[in-house]
Amino acid sequence: MQVLIVPEKFNKNSPGVRARGTPAETGSWLIQYMCERLGVPNLAELDVLDFGCGCRFADAIVNKQLSIRSYTGIDVHREMIEFLSQHVDDPRMRFYYWNTRNPHYNPAGDPLTPESVLPSDPQTFDLICMFSVITHQLPQDAEMLFRLLRRRVRVSGRMFFSANIQEMDVDYREMVPEKPAAFSAYSQCFLQQLVDRAGWRILSCEGKDHHDMPIQDSMLCAPV
Repeated sequence: MQVLIVPEKFNKNSPGVRARGTPAETGSWLIQYMCERLGVPNLAELDVLDFGCGCRFADAIVNKQLSIRSYTGIDVHREMIEFLSQHVDDPRMRFYYWNTRNPHYNPAGDPLTPESVLPSDPQTFDLICMFSVITHQLPQDAEMLFRLLRRRVRVSGRMFFSANIQEMDVDYREMVPEKPAAFSAYSQCFLQQLVDRAGWRILSCEGKDHHDMPIQDSMLCAPV
């Protein structure tokens, strides 16, 4: 059995999440929570795209021996993707670096446009997930991501993502104004508009206060 030892520098979890367990442990909890929302026992029958993947799910899949048909991770962190590509010895799993612009994490990257192409194209997926991705997106980029991912989901597929949903009198707000996309907050109504315009429908929404998982508010969506 392979053991994957991920360097600490790639662990981007918040101190509160780190205090609860190792990345493999918290990753396996989140995967199980996502499966419960999907109504499946595990990911054994699913081809999964993890957009903004980080290293936590790879850590969990390898070190906890989780079932999955295939796993594709995409991230803007080149060094981390190179590490995972070189050290994960599992034919079910592959990783892609994508040099796309994010004001907080990758300000020098390529802007998102309707012509942007995912590095995993033309593959399609049963499940597309984004954990702590929309929490770091400007509205125009969030909508563009929803549109790009809509092209890559299968007819019966699903999208699961987390977001920082706030009750507020504006559609969107940066919680740290001097650092755009460091912590982006959306009203639920506005976030639903972005999802709808991109060709998705929301199947369920669960707030962060309704469970004990290390995740923000989350939405499960299906393609229209």
